[in-house]
Amino acid sequence: MSVGITDYAVSLPSYHVTAEAYEEVWGRFAARIDRKTVLAYDEDAITMATESGRAVDGDGTETLTFATTSNPQSGSLASGPLSRALGIYGARRTLEFGNSWKAGLEALDVGLSFGSSLVVASDAPDAPRDEDAEHVLGAGSAAFVVGDDPLAVRVGSAHYVDAYLPAKFRMDGQVTDLSLGGYTTEGFVEALSTVVDDALEEANCAVEDIDHAVFPQDDVKMSWRGGARLGFDADQMSAGFVVKRMGFAGVASPLVGLAAALDAAESGSTILVAGYGYGHGASAFVFETTDRVEDEGASAGVGAALDATEELSYAEYARLQEVSN
Repeated sequence: MSVGITDYAVSLPSYHVTAEAYEEVWGRFAARIDRKTVLAYDEDAITMATESGRAVDGDGTETLTFATTSNPQSGSLASGPLSRALGIYGARRTLEFGNSWKAGLEALDVGLSFGSSLVVASDAPDAPRDEDAEHVLGAGSAAFVVGDDPLAVRVGSAHYVDAYLPAKFRMDGQVTDLSLGGYTTEGFVEALSTVVDDALEEANCAVEDIDHAVFPQDDVKMSWRGGARLGFDADQMSAGFVVKRMGFAGVASPLVGLAAALDAAESGSTILVAGYGYGHGASAFVFETTDRVEDEGASAGVGAALDATEELSYAEYARLQEVSN
């Protein structure tokens, strides 16, 4: 019996702040998005992970894989409180990922390889508010159950790694962007083109066979143009391009994008999801959906979750950040 994704869900923070709110204060907004999600004072990567994990049927799973770059208690096992909150503690295997923004796909890769797994990616990257790098940074979480009788099966995968100057990295818990422009884009496209070509070949697919394509979204312009350079059009990229309405949620972004693509998919659809880690490396998976993707209730409701966030003024957003930090 085939193993694949049997259930999935997302969790987003309570609030969002708009591009217009930023522009009123700073006179500009560098992110090229409409708005981004914002954590409440009592929300963090673990609370979002708990909410998305509780929204799926992970009972009986043997492995918990968890990805974040925003562990609120750095140096401790985030899977400890998460497993207890989800009721899957005890004699279970747990694996944690989080050194780069590709970690969400790494967690999903391992979960799919082991089978009988709950995969959770949750993140809230941060940067100083007076830097352009901060404008795109949002937050969110996605959870996937891996098991029998799936609604989507992985039919192709590929990975790539090499040495390349990291244009973005975390220092003291905050994101630093060296703004290397064309150099960054060159490395991004090189890594993505390699894994996309290889994953499509393994899946026996061509670019035109892909119904939905999800690419890394920490840089809106680079992501959209990079996808176009690889041959994908707006119709293929739109469903999973969630960054415009939630910002970039670190390791969770590719998986929230995958959830949005699954929400839009029909039986027999093909979905490509790719992730990139500065430094540099990339992974790409091709999924094919089954009849179960059209079952009643087989949806994460990503659009509804985005609609449910409450708008903040910039002053309210700034006060929340001061409390959280």
